[in-house]
Amino acid sequence: MFVQYTWLKENLNDPNLVIIDTRPKIAYSYGHIPNSVSLVVDQLIQISPAGAHLAPDPRKVSQLLGDLGIDNTKTVIVTGELMDPSVFRVAWTMQYLGHNDTKILDASIGTWQSLGLEITRAQKKPTPVQFIPQIQQNIRIEAKELRELIGKATILDARSPQEFFGGHIPGSILFPFTDGLGQDGMLLDSQQSLSNLFSHKEISKDKQIVCYCMHGHRASSLYYQAKVAGFENVRLYDGSFIDWYSKKLPLE
Repeated sequence: MFVQYTWLKENLNDPNLVIIDTRPKIAYSYGHIPNSVSLVVDQLIQISPAGAHLAPDPRKVSQLLGDLGIDNTKTVIVTGELMDPSVFRVAWTMQYLGHNDTKILDASIGTWQSLGLEITRAQKKPTPVQFIPQIQQNIRIEAKELRELIGKATILDARSPQEFFGGHIPGSILFPFTDGLGQDGMLLDSQQSLSNLFSHKEISKDKQIVCYCMHGHRASSLYYQAKVAGFENVRLYDGSFIDWYSKKLPLE
């Protein structure tokens, strides 16, 4: 799921790679990893009338991704900044759309630059291709199904303690996404540290895990933390608290 920055440095010019920069477009314009293209999280969500950030309509994003040179034969490397879970939401969305060869750069773009690795302002002009979505519903969950899983699945709330104690999905466990972030410029902690963290919080591998937050972005980070820690059956509630609350579903 992750690639090391040392590997990317040696493979920057591989024509089979598409490097995605998930930072705001103004940050991208001031300097980015060579051959990367800009794709921000706002381009890969659809907003419900209640304000929930939902998975996109595959028909509407297939041309967007194709215009960036992404098809089902390319390896996609998603890059971003420390503390910004957008990188994980974009990566999760790519997987949801069926792009299985999607990986995340282990280090932040700021770390890349601080190590003296190349940064450019030159913007790549991708050759348009055809991206054909193949939806992977098994990594996503909606409110109706989640309500039926209360007491059966392990529901993890990636928000802050203040948000959690202000109201949360019944039976959910507080697990701030910041607990699993890495050090020394790495996006996430090591596999061993994350495994220990989940064990310390007594999260069992025998149950399905569902991650949520306010808009589904922080929960995307927690989704990948669980996967790195060795959990297989993990799903994202992308609608998250905004969607749950708008449906007037029960809270604790």
